[in-house]
Amino acid sequence: MIQISIDEKACVGCSLCVDVCPTRVFTYNEKSDIPELAKPKECFGCMSCTEICPASAIAHEEIILSECFYHDDYAVGIAKKLLAEKPVRYGVIRDEAGLAAAMGDISVRLLSVGAVLKDVVGAGLPSVGLMAGRSLASQLPRYQPAASLAEALLLAKREFSPAWDIECTSVSDDSITVRVNQCFVRTLCTNESKPLGGELCILFLHYLTGYLGRMSRTQLKMEKAERGEQCSYDVKVLR
Repeated sequence: MIQISIDEKACVGCSLCVDVCPTRVFTYNEKSDIPELAKPKECFGCMSCTEICPASAIAHEEIILSECFYHDDYAVGIAKKLLAEKPVRYGVIRDEAGLAAAMGDISVRLLSVGAVLKDVVGAGLPSVGLMAGRSLASQLPRYQPAASLAEALLLAKREFSPAWDIECTSVSDDSITVRVNQCFVRTLCTNESKPLGGELCILFLHYLTGYLGRMSRTQLKMEKAERGEQCSYDVKVLR
């Protein structure tokens, strides 16, 4: 069972832990002005109380942390700053079994999302990917837009790595050719015995097109896609 302790000397009596706990583990003692453990057995380890406590007065023991499936160093660094140097709590994948579990988990999620979107929007699937890519580009914290399509490609290579290794092999006034060497979707399809060119491939290539178009303030249109061990996309630049 998870063991919870409250440092009464450090506690500032804000009662935030009482408010945030989804299972009502804490109750507030008006006389002593500190929280008390009313239902400690109800704790399932969400860590909300620990994260919100301004005095770091709450500690947990015997807790199993989630695997670090979807975290990267950049995001974790931002989280640490926002949490005022409090530790970011999650498990870290350290072996092949953990990597396999992460791949299996995200495969189920992405394949399910792709299947649902295909069933719901049908021929509108490319538009979903396009709008998602544009949305990502508009939300990234940049002070200035990319000066050119070539710069937008460099940004895409950095932002999408290591899930996708993007390389521009040809750039002209009216077209670009993008090659994707390492591709997470390709790996996923191979592991799950799914053919290339399905809904996830459609979503990704239009996602990339939407991102590049918004970042470079250019109208782009997918012309041709060749898929294999290295995927190649021809994109038309509309003037």
